[in-house]
Amino acid sequence: MYLTRRKVFGLYGILALFAVVITLMIGGYNFNKPGSTNRTSTTKPTQCTKRTNIAFLKVHKCGSTTMSNILHRFALRYNLNVVLPDKNGTRFWVLGLLDKDTHKKIIPVAKGEEYNILAVDTYYNKHIYEQLIPNHPFFLAIFREPVERYISYLFYHKNTRETLIQKMKTNPYIFHGYTGGAPPILNDFSFYVQNLSLIRFTERMDNEFDMIMVTEYFDQSLILLKRKLCWTLRDIIYITSNKNLKNSGYAMSPVDRQNIINHFKNDSIFYEHFKSKLFKELSKLGAGFLEELHQFKMILKLVKDYCTFVKKGDTSLVIPKSSWNQRFIVDPYECFIMQLTEFPLVQILQKRQHKLYYERSKP
Repeated sequence: MYLTRRKVFGLYGILALFAVVITLMIGGYNFNKPGSTNRTSTTKPTQCTKRTNIAFLKVHKCGSTTMSNILHRFALRYNLNVVLPDKNGTRFWVLGLLDKDTHKKIIPVAKGEEYNILAVDTYYNKHIYEQLIPNHPFFLAIFREPVERYISYLFYHKNTRETLIQKMKTNPYIFHGYTGGAPPILNDFSFYVQNLSLIRFTERMDNEFDMIMVTEYFDQSLILLKRKLCWTLRDIIYITSNKNLKNSGYAMSPVDRQNIINHFKNDSIFYEHFKSKLFKELSKLGAGFLEELHQFKMILKLVKDYCTFVKKGDTSLVIPKSSWNQRFIVDPYECFIMQLTEFPLVQILQKRQHKLYYERSKP
C-alpha cells in the first residue's frame, strides 16, 4: 500500500507537533496557563529538610549583626542550642580567638545534646567550628565591598568618627590621602596567620564555606541562603541592625577610592571572587527568583512599618499566604527581639542557654 503525498505530509506534521510539545515540556511550559512558564523547576525546591546546624563567621562591619540576629531568632523559634560565651563584663558577647580550651569558655549543653548555631564574634577556625557544631554544620560568612566597609568602620568608632566629622566642616573630601584606622576584613578569616598565597587561601575558603554572602546584595543572598537551607521567608525577615546614620555629608573622589582599594588589595580581590560567584549562582535561578525577591521585599516593608510603631499589647501583624510563603504572624515580642542590638540580645540568649542547660540536665 503506497502513501499519498498528503498522508506523508500529514505524518510529518504530527511528528513535528509532537517534537514541539516535548520541547515545551522540557523547557517548563505551563499548559494550564497559556503565556506563562512553570516556575517549579527553578524556584520551588522539591522536598527538602530544614538545616539547623550553622556556623556563621561574623565579619565586622559587613552587615553581620543583622545576619546574627536572624540566626539567633531562628534558634529561639526552633528551640535550638546556641554557642555563647559564658562570661559577664567586658566583651561578654565575644569569643574571639578559638583554641582547644574554647569549650570551657562557653555555656554548656545538657549531656547527649549538641550545639546548633554559632553566630557570635570569633576568628575563623574550621577545626574548632566543627568541634563546636559537629553535625555537619553549614559554613556561612558575609563580605562587604572594602571601600564601603572601611567607611563604615571609621564612622562606627568614636575616635575616627570625630576626626572625620571635624574634617567635613571644612572639606567634604575627607578621605584624601587617608587610609589608616581599620584592619583588613581578611583578619576575621584568619588569613594573616596562615602561610598561604591569596589565591590558595581563596580557593580554600571557597571549599570550606558553603556560602559567603555579599552585603551589597543582602536580600538576594538571603533568598539564595533560604533555598540552600530549606528555610521559609519567615525565617529570614529582619530589620537592619547597627546601620550607621552618621556617615553622611562627605564626598570621595575616584583617586581616593582607588587608594583605599589599593590599601586593601587582598580584601578587594577576595570580594570580587565571591561577588562573581554569587552572580553566577543567581543567574541560573530565572525569573522566579526575582518574583520571590519582590515578595520578600514587600514583606520586609510591612514588617518594618509594623515594628516601628507597634506597642505592647497590639494585635499581631498577619502576613498572608502567597506563592512564596505560608501565612504567618509577627507579634510585638518578635519586633522587640528583631530590633535589639547585639549586646542585649546576647544577654537574653545567655540567660536562656543557662536555663536550658539546667532544665535538660535534671535527672
